[in-house]
Amino acid sequence: MSKWIVISVACGIVIGYLFLPKAPFYDSYSEISGKLIIVLLCVLLFIIGVTLGRDEQMVKNLKNVGFGILVFPVAAISGTFIFTAIASLFLPITMREAMAAGCGFGWYSFAPVVLLDYSSRISAIAFLLNVIRELAGIALIPVLAKKIGYIEVTTMPGVAAMDVCLPIVEKATDSSIVVISFVVGAGMCLTVPLTGFIVGL
Repeated sequence: MSKWIVISVACGIVIGYLFLPKAPFYDSYSEISGKLIIVLLCVLLFIIGVTLGRDEQMVKNLKNVGFGILVFPVAAISGTFIFTAIASLFLPITMREAMAAGCGFGWYSFAPVVLLDYSSRISAIAFLLNVIRELAGIALIPVLAKKIGYIEVTTMPGVAAMDVCLPIVEKATDSSIVVISFVVGAGMCLTVPLTGFIVGL
């Protein structure tokens, strides 16, 4: 997955620098790409909503453990906002910008695109922050699970806790943590669209 992310970004840079300026639609590129990105993001969100809605196992697991499990995503989301707000005190960006970048919760293909209308600089920060968050989760969950706690590591990769990192969580912890990991990731996933509202978009 990480390899394809790097390859996609590199190809985009090369095409944007070498070929796009020669294209007949170059002047209207920003408008065209902006509309296309919005459409694709809506389709992506719809697919994720359908996936969550048809997951019968998740509904069964929620019934078994109770809705008290929702305290975990709430704590993880609140922690992200609190610490990005604190980080802004040491960075040359505002508190709202730091919180908006952090609100991507590892969803590097969504938050940066939304923030592009606000600032290309903050969009780039959001992209790097959220890629690093997911990659750090993939690399560190097996190492830190037994050192800091099973439940705690489910918050590390952000939204990837419900998909890409779910097998990693299961292998590094135990099967009882899987439903918590899924709920944490799903809760963050549903919160990511707030990215634009934080900076007033």
